[in-house]
Amino acid sequence: MKGRNTMLFTVQKTDNTGDVVFVTGETRCGVIKGIWKSETMRPVIGKSYNIELTLGLGTGAVDRRDVKTASGQAKTSISVSDGKVLFTGLCESVEDIYFIRFADDGLEMLDIENDDHTIKAGDHITFYLPFEETVLNHSFQTGLLQEMF
Repeated sequence: MKGRNTMLFTVQKTDNTGDVVFVTGETRCGVIKGIWKSETMRPVIGKSYNIELTLGLGTGAVDRRDVKTASGQAKTSISVSDGKVLFTGLCESVEDIYFIRFADDGLEMLDIENDDHTIKAGDHITFYLPFEETVLNHSFQTGLLQEMF
C-alpha cells in the first residue's frame, strides 16, 4: 500500500457562510466542494494547495448503508451533484479503517459505521457526502512544501 498522500487541489470558487468557508475546485480525479480548514492560509481562487480530506463529520464516519460497491472496473472519481460530493474510490487496504484511493495523490482514510465487513481490498466503492461533511484540510506542513516549489 502506498502511504497517505496529500491531494493537489486548485481553487475555482469560494463561498463564505458565517465563519465557514466553502471551496469548490479541481483535483486530479474531479471537482470537489467542501469546508476549507487551514490555520495559516485563506483559499485564493486560481491557486493550488496540497490538502488532506476529512470525510463524514458529525459522527466521523460514513454509514455503511450509504456506501455501495461499484460493479465492474469503476473509474475512481470525485464530483459534485445535487448538493453533495460523489466519491468513487478503490479500497487499497482494510485495517480498523478503510484506505481508499481516489487518485495517485489521493489516498484517504475512511471509517464506516455499521460495517458488515463485506468491502475488501480491490473493491471499488461509491458514496455521497454533503458539502458540510467534506473537509479540505490545508496544514502548515503541506503549505511549507508547496511554497518550496
